[in-house]
Amino acid sequence: MSSRADVVRAAVALADAEGLDAVTIGLLARRTGVSARSLYRHVSGRDELVTAMVDAVLAAPRPAPPTGGGWRALVEHEARQEWSLYRRHPWALRALATTRPPLGVGVLAAVDRYFAALDALDHQSALAAYLTVSGYVQGMAMLTAAEADATRDTGVTNPQWWSTHLAKLAGAVDSGRYPWLTTLAQSAATQPTNLDTWFDFGLARVLDGLATYTNK
Repeated sequence: MSSRADVVRAAVALADAEGLDAVTIGLLARRTGVSARSLYRHVSGRDELVTAMVDAVLAAPRPAPPTGGGWRALVEHEARQEWSLYRRHPWALRALATTRPPLGVGVLAAVDRYFAALDALDHQSALAAYLTVSGYVQGMAMLTAAEADATRDTGVTNPQWWSTHLAKLAGAVDSGRYPWLTTLAQSAATQPTNLDTWFDFGLARVLDGLATYTNK
């Protein structure tokens, strides 16, 4: 490969297709038809490669932040950008949902934007608020990442899996022992929802809580 950018793009494509665990110097060399030695001319190892991958996906064009709405609109904007990142690249969650994330320029800039939105709070409160919001985003993103892994590993999509298992649940639901689940199943049949809908609901409640805290 002729450049570091080429190596990073190939690694991102590999992670998108097969997950972060698939990204090794050896496999990347085999998939791209170049020697591992040539890849090492661009990155010193896997850790540097993953950091560069995260920086690359964080550098993708993003919508401009809102100009009105105060801190809440800005924090919501950053949370939705983080959610969108994990939806596009589920592997990025594995790289970022840790107390020791890759500290490239992309991560530093993303965290700084959160803190800029929370600048009305003292530093410790802003840190706690950031961890609360980003932690919620990452927690919900775990479901999307797990689904991507399961679909890739089994070849069975989520709707296909549920269509098979709902028949097994029908007997339990119809037994009358679980009245709340019976009502939920009936509602879901007429008002299907998805993770994005649940994410929207939860994010609004998290921001409601922060609003109460900031106004105390």
